[in-house]
This record gives sequence, structure tokens and C-alpha cells, in this order.
Amino acid sequence: MDITERRFKDAVVLDVTGPMTGRQAAGMIDAAVRRHARVRTRILVANLGRVPLVDLAGLGALVDAHTTMRHAGGAFRLACVTKQIQDLVVSTRLLTVVDTFESIEEAVDRSIPTFRGKAQDWRLSTIALAPILRFLRRA
Repeated sequence: MDITERRFKDAVVLDVTGPMTGRQAAGMIDAAVRRHARVRTRILVANLGRVPLVDLAGLGALVDAHTTMRHAGGAFRLACVTKQIQDLVVSTRLLTVVDTFESIEEAVDRSIPTFRGKAQDWRLSTIALAPILRFLRRA
């Protein structure tokens, strides 16, 4: 798997190429996301148009990426998701956590929700994460 980064409007796009499988791929995603969270990138988009396969490590990396960016006050989005990966995202209920878009333009143009009130408002709900975590534990 390879990751190239580029700016698109007010966002950073991670163009991912190749299978998102194994610890090494998850580590590459994690390193890129943490780097952008540290510099307060507002919108980080993973372009998955050239990703033929995502395994459990890859799914875990996407959940972690979402959490990391939310904690940093930004947004993590998936764009150009293939049919096979879309089916996986839907069946694991990751769709309830991470926003997916058909194009990079759509992902970038969507506004970031503002969170007011209690600090837990921006955290992932355990109700939303529970099915994903159960699925990952079974594998």
C-alpha cells in the first residue's frame, strides 16, 4: 500500500493505492492521520478509489483515524469508495461513524459540524462503536 498526500481546497487528501491490509498498512494510515491531527488539519479525506481490499486492520485504522481527527477538532472522511469496500463499510456499520462520499469534491465541500455543550458531544458514541468493535473482535 502507498499513500500520497495533496492539498485540495481547504483539505488534505490521502490518496491510498493498493490493499489496505495488515499492521503495516494500518500503521501508515495512523502515522499520516496523527501528523495531520498535530498540525490541526481541518478536513482529512482518504481517497479509496484505488484500494481493492480492506481487512480488519484497515477497518480499525479507519475508525482510529476518525477518532483522532475528531479529538483534534477536525473531520476524517472517505471518498471514492469502491462497491466492495462500501459493502464492507455498511455491513460493519462503520457507515454510522465515518462519512463516505462518492467524490473528493463532495467530501471537501461538506461543512464540519460544530459541537457545543458537554465535552462528550464530540466523542464517538459507544452505541455507534459497539457493533464495529464486536465485529473486529470476532475476526
